[in-house]
Amino acid sequence: MKTTLFAILVVAASLSAAFADDKPLWDLADDAIPQELQSGKISKVDGKVALTDGAAFAVPASAFPDQKNFTVQVTIELPELVENSLLTVMSKQSSGDTDDGFTVDMNYRAQPYYARRIGSYVNNIFMSSRGIGGSHPPKVDTPYTFTLAVRDGYASFYLDGRPFKKCFMEMVPNNEPMWIGRNVKGNAKPMPVVIRDVKVYGPTFKYVSDKEAKSDNPRGAVAGKGWALDVPKIEHADWPKVLIYGDSISMGYRGSFIPEMLKHHVYVFHCVHFVGGDVPVDALTEMAGRYKYDVIVFNNGLHSLHWTPDKVSDQQVHDRMSDLARCFKSGAPQAKIYYLLTTPHTAPKPAKDKPVDSLGEKNDTVVRLNTISQQVMKQQNIEVIDVYSILAKQLNLAAGDGYHWSRPAYEIITSEIAKRALPVLEK
Repeated sequence: MKTTLFAILVVAASLSAAFADDKPLWDLADDAIPQELQSGKISKVDGKVALTDGAAFAVPASAFPDQKNFTVQVTIELPELVENSLLTVMSKQSSGDTDDGFTVDMNYRAQPYYARRIGSYVNNIFMSSRGIGGSHPPKVDTPYTFTLAVRDGYASFYLDGRPFKKCFMEMVPNNEPMWIGRNVKGNAKPMPVVIRDVKVYGPTFKYVSDKEAKSDNPRGAVAGKGWALDVPKIEHADWPKVLIYGDSISMGYRGSFIPEMLKHHVYVFHCVHFVGGDVPVDALTEMAGRYKYDVIVFNNGLHSLHWTPDKVSDQQVHDRMSDLARCFKSGAPQAKIYYLLTTPHTAPKPAKDKPVDSLGEKNDTVVRLNTISQQVMKQQNIEVIDVYSILAKQLNLAAGDGYHWSRPAYEIITSEIAKRALPVLEK
């Protein structure tokens, strides 16, 4: 009898704890909206708030006592679709140009379909995007629930339980309220919306979605002020780490590079970025030091094709590339660093069914950038990986848009990096 009674008490206690964990810290249905956190005409009827003509309201900052552990859920309905309109679903950021907090917004334009997007931002860094209706417009008078789950400072966004992208974006907290309906960018029209539900949960609430994709090698995102990294989930502390930094060319070869490195029990981190002007030294140095990399491979090329001699002098190119190199050397003094030469600029395909057969009109700029960059890397004692010379002889592998390449070309880049990196990593 004692055992049975004890078991009942344990179950009752656990049920009580579960219900306690589910109780929100702030609930639109039950809590009043402070007058100072209302903008425009706000009326609350049956627990719902209709926002029109740019009206907005905010959840008090006090609803976020632990800014590294909370969950926000906002459920909306669109009474109509207004062309070129924007809705900021949630935004908790400091004023001015401070890079902190988070924002989720959605826009509507009839065409093209990708204009009907929901964007999520952490620390003012674009994190992920997804269409609310795919190739179809969102439905009117239909509830959509946006969820932001933050655990230990890392944020993930969901739409109707489906993750935009599995992320663990590191958030810089602030003490601001969370606004709903107050657009923070652009000159788009405010989107009329009915806010059906807003709930903010504390650190004991654990949001779990059954729509999470399962992966043998899960990846996510980590960000700081002015930088963002695509990262693997670290499950083997002893595995070496490689960072690749570059533009869309790095997006192309990462598809073969990551699985190739996994064969050798090596984790790959990726930063999609380029320097178009002055180097953000503090941000990139912090990014380079975020993890203890064994090898770093970086490039800054095709997005700098506007660095022609009449606009950017040789000395300016030299100084910028020197600053960029020093970011990696200062942030990761333990790493073996390589510079990947910029791939050729190619001409369009002569015909749809014909391969590219010549270099592009901007290739002289690529040669100039590579020449100056090689000089810098020699001064900085950084080895160069020359994929330019290889691909310039295999233009038939170019995609035909002037910049990108086919999968076999990206596999060549992967092979060239692996040849240099693996002997270092094996040590």
